[in-house]
Amino acid sequence: MLAYFHDVQPEILAYKERLEKNNMVIDKTNLLFLNLILNILNYLATENPEKLDELCEYNVLTMRKEFEGVIRNEAVNEKAQAVLLTFFLRIAKEMEIKYKQIENEDLQKLFTLLTSKDFKLPSYIKDQKSFALESMPDNIKRMLYMKS
Repeated sequence: MLAYFHDVQPEILAYKERLEKNNMVIDKTNLLFLNLILNILNYLATENPEKLDELCEYNVLTMRKEFEGVIRNEAVNEKAQAVLLTFFLRIAKEMEIKYKQIENEDLQKLFTLLTSKDFKLPSYIKDQKSFALESMPDNIKRMLYMKS
């Protein structure tokens, strides 16, 4: 297992603070997602890093560059938030696949919202949602099988 979160947690926390101060909220939906993003960033910045390494292993391996691109470049625009939402959706799905539950309340809420049939998503998130719900489960199961 890759040790990842221990070294990146201070960067996540700094990014969370920057996003909190420099965001553009235009409606209630944006505010809802912004609050979820901020809460999940706080969770990733403060939870036991070894635990996070286990919970998020597949997504760190497959989406690390995109996540780091957002937090290290301090991007707070709509595309950056879409990348974060995608990363978080995939983490939630990984938890569900590996442990049959999503351990964080905010990740669970985000997962429920993004998988709702009534919710209209931007195409980038919609494509990633399809991947997370259709292809990712088999990929994670294969990764776990190969590790054992």
